[in-house]
Amino acid sequence: MLQHNRWIIAVMLAALALAGCSKAPAKVAAVKPATLEATQDAAIKRITLTERAEQRLGIEFGEMTGAGQRLEAPYSALFYDASGGEWVYTSPKPQVFERAGIKIIRIEGDKMYLSQGPVAGTKVVTAGAALLFGAETGL
Repeated sequence: MLQHNRWIIAVMLAALALAGCSKAPAKVAAVKPATLEATQDAAIKRITLTERAEQRLGIEFGEMTGAGQRLEAPYSALFYDASGGEWVYTSPKPQVFERAGIKIIRIEGDKMYLSQGPVAGTKVVTAGAALLFGAETGL
């Protein structure tokens, strides 16, 4: 009788093991946190982030103010590239970012005054620009 019970247990364990292996694991669709698109300027790419990626990068925003050659922006929006170019990242739509060149006249406290840059009212990134540059350039 003991021999018979061992056979039953062995068959049941084998059946359970086979049942667990009968299904292939479900494939999980890969979600890209950032996608890039070409812009009119071949050196600049438009970045679109998922909502989760934007949160994880800690992106924060400020706004361009002023008019004409008397534009103002938060100093925290300033980003220098490796060759010393002056940039800000704009956000024309939620979760979409594009690098824009600027020309600084002077910096006073937490404001920078520009002779060239995005128009007043444009949202600019004040935290996370370096991470966006990395996503844009693959660094």
